Amino acid sequence: MSVVAKAVDEIESNPTLKARVIGALKAGGTEAFKELIDHPLVNILLASIEGWQEAE
Repeated sequence: MSVVAKAVDEIESNPTLKARVIGALKAGGTEAFKELIDHPLVNILLASIEGWQEAE
């Protein structure tokens, strides 16, 4: 869980990276992202990223 929190913090602190992650999800979809990451905690990370998308 702390790995996810660290990843979220890193992405949020880098606006360019955040925009690229959101863009990649919009282009490829969440399922492609899940396959790319291939980690059990990816769903928690995706929930955070989806929250960012809704905030835009």
